[in-house]
Amino acid sequence: MSREPPDADIISDEELTELLADAEGMTPEEIERNAAKLEIVPPERATIVNIDE
Repeated sequence: MSREPPDADIISDEELTELLADAEGMTPEEIERNAAKLEIVPPERATIVNIDE
């Protein structure tokens, strides 16, 4: 049996942006502008770090 969440729990990028904006007291446009400033590395280029060492 899969542990995937049901489709009803999946929200769109726009809905997530609106939720974040509301939680941070910002506008969705501000959230989008700030997100564009972040440098997000694709997972296949990410550095793996062992935190147990």
